[in-house]
Amino acid sequence: MKNIVFLSASPKINEQSVSKEFLDMAGNRIDAETFNKIFIDVRRSLSSHKLAENFETLAKADVMIISFPLYVFCLPGILMRFLQDYYNYYIGSSCANITVKVYAIVNCGFPEPEINLEAVRVIKSFTQHIHGEFRFGVLIGAGPMMIAAKEAPFMKKTAQTLSDAFSSISDDIKQGHVTKTNDINIGVNFPFSRRLYLFFGGRGWVTSARKNGLQKTDLYKKPYRLNE
Repeated sequence: MKNIVFLSASPKINEQSVSKEFLDMAGNRIDAETFNKIFIDVRRSLSSHKLAENFETLAKADVMIISFPLYVFCLPGILMRFLQDYYNYYIGSSCANITVKVYAIVNCGFPEPEINLEAVRVIKSFTQHIHGEFRFGVLIGAGPMMIAAKEAPFMKKTAQTLSDAFSSISDDIKQGHVTKTNDINIGVNFPFSRRLYLFFGGRGWVTSARKNGLQKTDLYKKPYRLNE
C-alpha cells in the first residue's frame, strides 16, 4: 500500500484555514482502502517538536501533497523552515530512498491564480533537491472566497473546476502518469468589478487591524524603511 502524506502549512492558529480545507477536499478524493493517508500539520509539528517523527514519515512517502497560502508572494516562513530542515534530514538519512511524487496546492487572496507561480517554483526546486518528481500544482486565486462564497450561483462553475482539479490529483496518483502535466490555474469570474473585490479585501485588513488595537493608518507604516 502506497503512503500519501498531506502537508498542511497554514500559520493560522485559531482561525479557519483555507489551505487545510483544500487539502481535505483533495484527500477525500483518494481511496483510503487503496492508499495509506497521513496528515501532517506543519505548524503543530514545529511547535510540538515532532519534526524527527514526521520526517521519518515523509522519508517513506510515495506521494506528498503540500497545501499552503501565499505569504508575501512566496511560501509561509514555517513551511520554508520545515522543508529546509527536512532536506537536511534527507541528505543525512539512508532510509529516504523512495522517489516521491509531489503536488502543490497554493491559494492567494488575489483574484489572479498566476500570482502563485513563484511559490510553486520553490516547491519544484525542493522536489528536485530530494530527487523527487514534481507532478503539478493547483494554483488558486481568491482562495478565501472559494470557501466563503462556494454556494453562490456565480461560483458554481469555479467550484466544479476546483473539484475537477483535486480529482486530477487523485487520478494522476492512481494511474501513475509519467507524461508532463501542466499546472492548473483556478480563478473566479466575478459578477462585479475587480476594484470592488479589492475594496472588500482591503476592508478585511482594516477590521483585522482594529481587532489588534491598531488603526487604518498603522497599515501604511514602513518600520523597515531606512532613514535618508
